[in-house]
Amino acid sequence: MKSVAVKSLYATAAVSLLFLPLAARAQREEYQGRTGLPTVLDSKGNVWLERGNVGLNVQGANLHVSSSYKLHYPGGKLEQGHDRIQVAVREDFFRSKEGGAGDITPSEARGFSSFSVRVDGHPVAVEMKPWEINDKKDTATRWRTFWIQFTPGNVHTMTIASTSPLGWKGGHRTIEYVTKDLGGWRDVPDYLEVKLNTPGKSEAHLAGLEPKPDGQSKNGILWVYRKVQPKRDIFVMLPPG
Repeated sequence: MKSVAVKSLYATAAVSLLFLPLAARAQREEYQGRTGLPTVLDSKGNVWLERGNVGLNVQGANLHVSSSYKLHYPGGKLEQGHDRIQVAVREDFFRSKEGGAGDITPSEARGFSSFSVRVDGHPVAVEMKPWEINDKKDTATRWRTFWIQFTPGNVHTMTIASTSPLGWKGGHRTIEYVTKDLGGWRDVPDYLEVKLNTPGKSEAHLAGLEPKPDGQSKNGILWVYRKVQPKRDIFVMLPPG
């Protein structure tokens, strides 16, 4: 009888160990290359971001973010000299500490698979600031920065593209996009839209969605901001599979 009980105990332990990876995955929350709207670091408040179009495009297990912005440096009585602004885009690595994960260190932080910036169709040199760790030590952030030149009356088209893996939360693939980063521009945009494109995944079957969208279609969801500053970041939890 003792031998049977021991064998039963070993069997139970083996089954528990078998399901440990699944339990860890269910608790896992991680983002690599989380990004957001552009912000101005240097020469703030001089250039208008008049219009912006952002596409959050799900491609297999990856998220491709493509965005285009109309930038306007006024002339006439408002501005008479040249200007040079430094623009920045965030790049985050986040890992929840639930499940016993340790502190994040700069050496293990991972970001975009690819990143590029163009102004009026021409490539722009991009610099990377060092990784910075937050107080909770669950997020590493660095900024991709670049410079744009203006003369009075100039209008430029700035395009930004990045690719990174989809996030994980509770066994689901997820998307987080930091709209609250928008800042340092002359005024809020006249029109800004963020569109989620999920080929093959109907929006009706999304497991989670914040904030409430302004429009929905078969494979797309739209958030629109007219003359307002975004107040909540976008979060999407995709269905399994």
